[in-house]
Amino acid sequence: MLLLAPDLVTLYSGPPAADAHGWAAAPAAQVWQGQGNLQAGPGRSDNAAAAAGGHGPYDPAHSGLATLYLPPDVPLAEGMVALVGGISYALSQVRLAGDPVNPGTGGLGCWVATATEAGQWPA
Repeated sequence: MLLLAPDLVTLYSGPPAADAHGWAAAPAAQVWQGQGNLQAGPGRSDNAAAAAGGHGPYDPAHSGLATLYLPPDVPLAEGMVALVGGISYALSQVRLAGDPVNPGTGGLGCWVATATEAGQWPA
């Protein structure tokens, strides 16, 4: 059960040619579609930073960051791509957050992932 406002989320597996960090240009195959929740961060700090990117907490960030929450039965893994509202997000720091009230039951547990905006998709 996910208790946040629902967003339609489509997950794609990372392509076979992903680099050592799990990042790649285009997703391979659809793995799952259903309700999740995308909590966007403050957004881009500098749209002109596309060439240089953002490197740390004080450098301009070109890509939007968000946190994606999904039900605990979703087959989620590092390097996957999530499509939410027509925008694709590369997923990293994937972790399962357990139910704090009833540990081990999975009742209120959920997947949590850092989502980095990768732009409009399909292009």
